[in-house]
Amino acid sequence: MRKLLLFLVFFACCFSFYAQEIEIGETGMEVITIKEWNILLGLNSSGFGLGFQHGKTPNAKDKHLWEIEFLYRISHKAVLGRTVPEGRIFQYGKLYDLFFLRGGYGYQRILTHKPYYGGVQIRYFFSFGASVCLGLPTYLEIIKIKNEAFYTEVERYNPDEHSVSNIYGAARFFDRFNKIAVRPGFYGKAGFNFDFSNNPLTMQVLEVGVAMDMVFPFIQHMAFSRVQPVYFYGYIAYAFGRKKPRYDF
Repeated sequence: MRKLLLFLVFFACCFSFYAQEIEIGETGMEVITIKEWNILLGLNSSGFGLGFQHGKTPNAKDKHLWEIEFLYRISHKAVLGRTVPEGRIFQYGKLYDLFFLRGGYGYQRILTHKPYYGGVQIRYFFSFGASVCLGLPTYLEIIKIKNEAFYTEVERYNPDEHSVSNIYGAARFFDRFNKIAVRPGFYGKAGFNFDFSNNPLTMQVLEVGVAMDMVFPFIQHMAFSRVQPVYFYGYIAYAFGRKKPRYDF
């Protein structure tokens, strides 16, 4: 996590210096836009996700937007394994798969405009809003013995009763849609984005930043570990979209 954050800061500084250098002394006509929308695909230090943003640009520097995102969180403490060749692969120690559905408001401001011949436009941003966390519980096929015969039953993973000695494998995916945990919460994120599209009416953006999620009541993601009240992570994302000009050409 620390290495990723240092990389994001270094990356943002390098792009900022580059954009300032190519912008000095350059003049030209800039296309004025009033609306923007984009699709976002991202990777973070704890998973991945996708999102959609739609915003307005009331002036040459500011952008106000609404966004919706869907993320999947991965635990690096989960141990991937298989006890028997015929069994499905399972993640030992994982109590839930966590999915986050976010919706909120964002603000962006241009730090360096893109020169008329092309280059990089840099914005800083922050956003926040409400979220819903869906916890999909882990179900496993457990080995049972009756009348000296072996068979399996699907049970919800219980770290006090289930271990590698009696786990046959993961249950089927649709066997897990039972007792799904639903938790309300909120999120926030901030960082920089870099628009390097050569077309003034399209967007190709590299975004780097940090984010956090918090839900109530807390969900214990992994067995044998403390409950995390807040999830922090760094992320990097690619976005593509379009802009609507104030005047048609």
